[in-house]
Amino acid sequence: MVNKILSQLTSVEILTPKVDDTLWFFKDLIGLHEVGRKGRSIYLRGWEDWYTYSLKITESDTTGVAEINWRTYSEQDLLDAVKIIESYGLGLGWDNGDSEFGIGKGYKFLLPSGQVGRITWEMKTFKSSGNLRSGFKARPMKKPTIGVQAKDLSHVFIFAYNDQALAKSVDLLKRLSFKVNEMLKEGNHTIAYWMAVNGTAHDLAISVDPSGIPGRLNHFTYNVDYADDLLRAADTFSEYGIEIVGGPLRHGITDSHSLYVKEPSGNTVELLHGGYTNVVPDWEPVVWDTKEDENRWLYYWGHVTEAFWDGSPIPPSRVSEELKELARQKLGAKV
Repeated sequence: MVNKILSQLTSVEILTPKVDDTLWFFKDLIGLHEVGRKGRSIYLRGWEDWYTYSLKITESDTTGVAEINWRTYSEQDLLDAVKIIESYGLGLGWDNGDSEFGIGKGYKFLLPSGQVGRITWEMKTFKSSGNLRSGFKARPMKKPTIGVQAKDLSHVFIFAYNDQALAKSVDLLKRLSFKVNEMLKEGNHTIAYWMAVNGTAHDLAISVDPSGIPGRLNHFTYNVDYADDLLRAADTFSEYGIEIVGGPLRHGITDSHSLYVKEPSGNTVELLHGGYTNVVPDWEPVVWDTKEDENRWLYYWGHVTEAFWDGSPIPPSRVSEELKELARQKLGAKV
């Protein structure tokens, strides 16, 4: 029997030294809806995100990912997940959540790859009212009238700073009920995994980072409603001076259509359409090999630029000081 502990990815917190420009990008071009502000952070959502927000933008002196959030299937699953995390010595402790945004107590931890994660059970679904209320009764809110109308948070792609960090991260994630759907190898050397808890092709991906710096972000992704939205987005980004670093293209891995751009502070953002649903209980991961398949795992057709591979922050050594200290304490990393 498979015990599903985590139900879904709920939100990502990113850092930006250009908060006004980053906010303009996500609101006016991507089409996310602002739901609130607190301190140095701004909270946004797509029109079909189930909870109050899916993106937290925090002003900082660097870029990258500050926190990745997941919901569990129950209170007991939360407690079980904490026990698993603590067995790895990676726990950072409990917090009280944020009732203003419908989020209950949660537990923070450090992934072996160096990113901060948070898990919670208590979350209120978002219910719009007034002019935001949709006639489609299952929709949390109306589609926006601006931007490319990003639908909901799809996934986050993170870096592991070496092979050992990659292996330990995947081991922990599997114990937290992630299923590996696809893998990338260079001969006998596994360098990346695509996995999910929610039945999609992936809601998390992780690969080895040549920089050797813990805690870095490759990219994070929002779904769009129609494949044509990617072409419309490419036009919009070109008109407004946003750097396109990949696509439009079709991925081999996950079999989805994609467009990658750099938001004004330098974080890479992907827009995605399609990809398969996979709830096969005895699924064997599909394996791609860079030596046999070349770059078809990334773009079966289309292309990416050299800047696609950068991740954030750039340079890699600009990972936040708080994250560096956690990596030293919990992972023994030399950063």
